[in-house]
Amino acid sequence: MAKGKTPSLIGSSLGRPSKKTCGRETPCSRCHVGITKGEECYDVPQPKKPHSATRRFCVDCFAGVLEQTKSDLEKLEASI
Repeated sequence: MAKGKTPSLIGSSLGRPSKKTCGRETPCSRCHVGITKGEECYDVPQPKKPHSATRRFCVDCFAGVLEQTKSDLEKLEASI
């Protein structure tokens, strides 16, 4: 299980996420569990980092990221 604060997609340093099929085994950026080759995952670009850096999330962790983003948007809407 992932530790720490769940990230949100609201931020100036993040790009548009995309759904990918993993080409080689790689760890999830949040829970650090290996995403196996051929498994679906989500890449979130980080434009402020060099060389087209992305954060790769497994499906479960990305669902948590989406929930956190929805929560952040609801808080912003409530403050208007």
